[in-house]
Amino acid sequence: MARLTANSYGKCDVRLTKVVRTGATHTLWELTASIILTGDFARIYTNGDNSPCIPTDTMKNTVYVLAKKNEFGSPEEFGVILASHFVGRFDHVESDEVSIAQKIWTRIPAGGRPHDHSFSSAGSGRRTCVVKKTRRGPPRVSGGLAGLEVIKTTGSGFSGFLKDEYTTLQETTDRILATSIDAAWDFLPSASPDYNAVFETAFRVIPETFATHESLSVQQTIYAMGEALLARVPDIATVSFTLPNQHRLPVNLSPFRLASENEIFVATSEPFGLIKGTVARE
Repeated sequence: MARLTANSYGKCDVRLTKVVRTGATHTLWELTASIILTGDFARIYTNGDNSPCIPTDTMKNTVYVLAKKNEFGSPEEFGVILASHFVGRFDHVESDEVSIAQKIWTRIPAGGRPHDHSFSSAGSGRRTCVVKKTRRGPPRVSGGLAGLEVIKTTGSGFSGFLKDEYTTLQETTDRILATSIDAAWDFLPSASPDYNAVFETAFRVIPETFATHESLSVQQTIYAMGEALLARVPDIATVSFTLPNQHRLPVNLSPFRLASENEIFVATSEPFGLIKGTVARE
């Protein structure tokens, strides 16, 4: 005998571009949404009974229709709209988790002011959010950013670490530190946050702390970034980080009769260290 112990399904990476036209001034939204449902779906798996199955193609179309029908000023607000739809419309849906990533565009300067309808990419980093809605209680919203590529050419070291017979890594007090920052923050239950203001603060404070912090390890930098964000945004309860080491390894130039003076490096993508940490408000 066998039994189904857990199940969920949904539609992922639904790409949406929405243009809001307010006279001559346009607002551009580029979002990628993913929807995961749980509920009374077991007989789809065990009996092949598709009568309770909401097709994932319907989920995709729902993203487009709700984006058309609703006004929203942040990806978090749109996430709440999406998550509330499926739980509110279908009695057999127990929960809906919506994840949204926003590509960041900025207005192109033209004639001394931001252009009304032309944009350029803001570079690396995507705004993210996750909204979880169940049949009980209000939606739970978290914000975040992902893929923020940063590098510093000094102000970072790694020494004093544990060594055993397998250790070959050399200690250093001056190294390149490169990574891609993923961060996600949860709000205090009592908070009524301005999602856009929180993101703008995080998008400024996190890389600023990375740049100015004298790093003894990636772990210490994670704590410093979390501590700085909590100090600046009172609505945040916790912030979690994921940072992969994107190594720049010094090239040995001695075969060419050249001194290695911490100038020439080779970038490697794997293997890589992966460091995570969560910083919470006391």
